[in-house]
Amino acid sequence: MRAPPPVEHVSALGRAWRAALSLLVGASVAVPLAWGLPYFASHWGSLHPDAFFDLLGDGRVQGAIALWVVAMVAAACWLAGKRAAASEHTLRWDGQDWVLAGAGRVDQRGAASLMLDLGPWMLVRFLPYAGMGSATWLPLSIGLDAARWAALRGALWNWRAGRGEAR
Repeated sequence: MRAPPPVEHVSALGRAWRAALSLLVGASVAVPLAWGLPYFASHWGSLHPDAFFDLLGDGRVQGAIALWVVAMVAAACWLAGKRAAASEHTLRWDGQDWVLAGAGRVDQRGAASLMLDLGPWMLVRFLPYAGMGSATWLPLSIGLDAARWAALRGALWNWRAGRGEAR
């Protein structure tokens, strides 16, 4: 068999990925609150009232806490969206090497490793050659170009083969 043909694919976070990240941020905020609720519930009606619990009983304090949680989730989502727009990369296989290009960055040559392949979605780790930078993780999805997706998957699975011969 021949080596995989040249192909390129853009790595950008889609709506589903951003929704999953938003749920993760929401869970990160909700879990500590859920862990604390049993403690608060067990001490709420104690014989020795605590000023902290009396303060939590005030509706204004509860509203302020809820507003703070909403503000933190909104800020995290906004920052994630801003970062996702700035972190759009193009992964290119030129027949010999992998090249990572992105907005405002010099093209880097390196090795791409397929870490997770779920069919229509893949997670790829790009390691630049010695001394050129750190690893970059790329979530890739099929999008609308199934033919290029098949070529990309073939290149990721077979690129380590010797020139002119795929494994």
